[in-house]
Formats: sequence, C-alpha cells, structure tokens
Amino acid sequence: MHDLTYANQILDKLKSKIRGKDKSVNVAIDVYLSPFSHVAPERLKDVFDLLAGEEGFTNTTLNVNIAEFCVHCKKCGQTWKSAKPTFKCPECDSADFELEKWEEFYIDSIEVKG
Repeated sequence: MHDLTYANQILDKLKSKIRGKDKSVNVAIDVYLSPFSHVAPERLKDVFDLLAGEEGFTNTTLNVNIAEFCVHCKKCGQTWKSAKPTFKCPECDSADFELEKWEEFYIDSIEVKG
C-alpha cells in the first residue's frame, strides 16, 4: 500500500513541475526509501511507471535509492550511519540505541531534460 502512496506523491510533484509543458519530455526522478519502509524499489518503480503511463508521461526514469539513517548508541555514545536495519552497536554490541535522522521516503530531485 505504501508503494501506491509514494508513487502518487512522485506523480503529484511531477505534474506540478511539468504543468503546461509537453508530457513527453525526458524526466529523471531520484527518490530515497528507508530500509524500514517495507517497499521494494522494484515494486515502487512498477507502480510509478503504471501511473505515469496512464497520465501520459512516457519518458520518465525513476531512480530508487536506499537512504542511510543515523543511529546513536545510548550505552557508549557511538553514532553511525547505516543503509540496512541494524540490531546492535558496532562498537559495544549494545542493542540500546535510537534512530536519530531518517525519513521513510523522500523525493530528492526531478530533472526535466529538454
């Protein structure tokens, strides 16, 4: 279900950016997914391609990246970045940590070429 929500968010931004222009222009879109988003990059691409095609956007490329997040260990104070779910501190093996900076999904850029 999140894949449809995210695909619609991308499409809304794309429509806003292209407003009044030819929908057949080449467009490159970069988005980021958290490893905790429960959305497979391939599934997001498939859903987006389907919706974009229905709207007449024929030359769009969606690049789905996995976002890093920042983790802070409450025991030893170590802070690290990861792009995969983590279960213990790499410094002290403690499982007492918190996620500091992360977003489940965000659109990084929409580049219109031509």
